[in-house]
Amino acid sequence: MQNLKSTVLTALQTATALSTLTGFHFQYPTDFTTLPLLSYFEVDNLPSLFADNQEIGSEIVYQIDLWGKASLSAYALAVDAVMTGMDFVRVSAQDLYEDAEHVYHKSMRFKRDYSDPSF
Repeated sequence: MQNLKSTVLTALQTATALSTLTGFHFQYPTDFTTLPLLSYFEVDNLPSLFADNQEIGSEIVYQIDLWGKASLSAYALAVDAVMTGMDFVRVSAQDLYEDAEHVYHKSMRFKRDYSDPSF
């Protein structure tokens, strides 16, 4: 299994266009008092390539969610640029509204086939 969690988080946190986000949360925000913010998690990690009876490649899917009180379009474009810059492909994007929290929610999924660079 290939692990890109720290690479993905670092790329998102260091993107200038995302610097005004108030936080980066794993899976789901702990609260919605300071917005806008981002949450992320690995949705799937499937073996995709083998050599010498060991996995050297994975299909990895990440979900990046944006949360805010106003338009999230600029942040969504920035997230897309960061993820596609790391060879991910956007496979879905949805505009949602969370009634319970009274916040706008942009949910995006990205997929990448990743092979161990040592092979």
